[in-house]
Amino acid sequence: MQVQFNTRVILPSVYRSEKDGKEKSYLSTTVFSPQKYNLTPTAGMMPVEHIQAVLEECADNAQEVEIQFVEQQTKFGPQMQIFGVKPLPKKDLTQPQKP
Repeated sequence: MQVQFNTRVILPSVYRSEKDGKEKSYLSTTVFSPQKYNLTPTAGMMPVEHIQAVLEECADNAQEVEIQFVEQQTKFGPQMQIFGVKPLPKKDLTQPQKP
């Protein structure tokens, strides 16, 4: 069986909270219209903990990341289930862009 994933470059954001002495983080991103998607790391090409850590680090550093995902609608709104991540190099906005 072959599964096809979508690929997209996103800028993740993270919200952290603590409850009962346990830290919890919530990931999201805004795409196009703008529309906000909840991000859910899911076991697949990478371990869930690795995906979570990369997304949180990229969110903290305002760094774009390429994701492999499937999209679905949940009772909490649109969601991207993420199976793989690849951080992209930060863009140097002080240098002129190459054509």
